[in-house]
Amino acid sequence: MSITPAIPVLRGPGGTGLRAEGQALLLRRPQEEAHIPFKAIARVRAEGRAVAVELTAAVGAVPAVLRLEDVDEAAAMAFADAVNAVLPEHPEAVDGTAYTTGERLGDLYAARHFRRVKRGALYGFLAIVALCVLVIGTGHPAALIGIIPSGFFGLLFLLLGWATSYPSYEEWYLRKHGVTVTAERVPGEKAAYTYVDPMGLHRNVRKFANSWTIEVAYDRQDPGRVVVLRSRAMRWLDISLVSGGLLIGLLGAGGAVTVTVLALLGKGGL
Repeated sequence: MSITPAIPVLRGPGGTGLRAEGQALLLRRPQEEAHIPFKAIARVRAEGRAVAVELTAAVGAVPAVLRLEDVDEAAAMAFADAVNAVLPEHPEAVDGTAYTTGERLGDLYAARHFRRVKRGALYGFLAIVALCVLVIGTGHPAALIGIIPSGFFGLLFLLLGWATSYPSYEEWYLRKHGVTVTAERVPGEKAAYTYVDPMGLHRNVRKFANSWTIEVAYDRQDPGRVVVLRSRAMRWLDISLVSGGLLIGLLGAGGAVTVTVLALLGKGGL
């Protein structure tokens, strides 16, 4: 009978937490989850309102430490005692980071980008409505024939271009400000590659490729924020498509504004 269910679940703010599952600890952070096998843990320390999971390390090496902050102090002590009681002995000094992996749970940066796109859609819709109200209020309702199709056509392409610009922007940003490393294929997997962050945590990234290694770039402050680097030809193709969509959108939006101006000036037969 397993004794790991006796280990309490440690809960932190914002859905973060630390719990035992099988012969491992799962450290959940806002955007990712780290899988830490017991064999990779040297000890767990309660440090006031924080818990530090210290990994095993080779002789003379500085051990990596994974932390969970802002937890109940009594719960932290109980959790540390329970985990330390079931940790296996380590007759040999091993590098615990070799067994520790991280999985991304979501992309906060992409979510922010698409929230901006949604706000842009709302503002664009309100702008078109405002143009329609303006021409009706000034006695030029016939201008709606040009404003509505041109405005919504332009808005559609502006939103498509803006939304699809995220991968290109993310790659540009991480190429310029991030760290570029080689990710190696996970044995037995066809589309999973792994790279090691500055703390020694092995992080996985998915990519369908025929090679055994690929190049990735990650954020120095948030190593789980990562992109697979593409060839220059693929980057330029993506940029061209995005730019084309934005240009078409601007032409449509400009057409709606032009129709409005002509109507207010009493030109164009409106």
